[in-house]
Parts: sequence; structure tokens; C-alpha cells
Amino acid sequence: MAETYDQLLRHASAALTAAGIESDGARYVLEMRSDFTPSQLRLHARDAVPAPVAKQFEADLPRLLNNEPPQYIVGVAPFYGDLFQVTPAVLIPRFETEELVAWAAAEQTQAQTGLDVGTGSGAIGLTLAKQLPHTAMTLSDVSTAALAVAKRNATSLKRQVTLVQSDLFAALPARYDFIIANLPYISRRETSVMDASTLAFEPALALFAADDGLALFERFVAEVSNHLRPQGSVYLEFGYQQQPALAELFARALPQAQVTFRRDLAGKPRMVKLVI
Repeated sequence: MAETYDQLLRHASAALTAAGIESDGARYVLEMRSDFTPSQLRLHARDAVPAPVAKQFEADLPRLLNNEPPQYIVGVAPFYGDLFQVTPAVLIPRFETEELVAWAAAEQTQAQTGLDVGTGSGAIGLTLAKQLPHTAMTLSDVSTAALAVAKRNATSLKRQVTLVQSDLFAALPARYDFIIANLPYISRRETSVMDASTLAFEPALALFAADDGLALFERFVAEVSNHLRPQGSVYLEFGYQQQPALAELFARALPQAQVTFRRDLAGKPRMVKLVI
């Protein structure tokens, strides 16, 4: 007799827990393989799992037991109400970044042009293209593999954007009404406290930066004024311990800027807006 969804999840969760791995990933994988929402999975808990779904989930479980992120296993991750394709070439979009996007979307309703630097999967820039339909969005990344993922997402989500391969601003001569970025900001010294799955599977290029995680910020602020229109805005995400160092950097490199730091829903300082 075929297992029910509830039974399949119980067995998978027990195996993951025994291996010391968070079991929520099993539920996410089963939802995606079944094309269910979380509430639909609960409604179908006592139903038998179709054979093709059970077979695929059986193949997925060893990958979960290897601590591979469930988003990479199924190839998609949720962000701001959409599903974005993801591969190990790009970071998995985080809920916290939605707060940065919401901040920019609320304030940039009159913007004609916007730039997403280090776009990765395109989650930030493509979401803003939806939220700000009258804004011409440009998405850039130094990684050709990441840009390929962003291009696929732009196509699947039917978002009209410009994609540019660029190391920060090197291939971006234009000026924009606003610029948004989730730059690499983790110090290599933090690896001991990082999630093992992130370290093993997510791209180091998008995670780490030299100079205690500040190297990309230093390069960014040295060039950003040349790529903003007058009174243009910049929105950045950063590590929750970096506010003092960033405040000092902005005061030194952009003394004319109006700087506003903001805390995330967990109460940690994680975002900043600069008006230059």
C-alpha cells in the first residue's frame, strides 16, 4: 500500500533528525514535487502519494541527508510572492532581503531607472521590475553563470529588464535614479558560525569579501556617485555587526550623503539608504 503524504514526511523527518539536519526541508521538497502550497499539503496529509512523486522524493532524500539546500534540490526558491529558479551559481534568496526590496519599492515610485548590482538569481531586480512597472531596471553581475539564471527568471516571470555582465560599475556607464545591492559582506573569519549547508553549497563569490567583509562596500562607495543622478538613492543590505564600520566608511568616502540605517523585523541593523 502506498504511503500517505504524512507517513512519507514522518519517515523523512525522522531520518533527517537522526542525522542532525533540520527536517523542514523535506516538507518544502515534497510541496514543490507535488505542486502544493503548504495548506494543500496539510489537506492531502492522509492521501496516498502518487508513485512518480514518491519515487522522486526517494531520490531527493539522500541529497537532503547530504545537507544540500532543498531549494537547490527542486531548483526554485520563493521570494516576494514569486518562485525564482536557483542553482549553486546563485545565492538562495532570503526573507530578510524582501525588506530591502519593500523599502526601495515604497520610495521609488517615480523613478525612471534603477540598477540592481550583483543580481544573482535576479530576485531583487526582477521583483522591483514588477513593483515599479514604469522603472527601467538594469540587473548586473560579475558571474556569467549567475546572469544566465537571472535571464531564465526574467523570461519565466515575463519581466522586461536589461542584463549586463559587470564587475560592480565597470561596464555600467549610465546614471540611475536609484541603485540597490546585496553585496558579498561576510568575513572569512565568520565561517565557524555559519550554516554548514550554506558553506558547502552556496557560491563563495556571492558570500565572502575581504577586509572583514567590507572590501566590496569600499569599492562600491568609491564609484557610486558617478552612476547616480542628482539626489539619487542607494539601498544596501549588510551584516548586522557592520553598521559602525559602514557609518565610518560613508562619512569618510561620501561625506555629503544623507545616511539612514534601518533594522530588520528581528530588530537587527541590516539595511541602509544613502541619498547622494
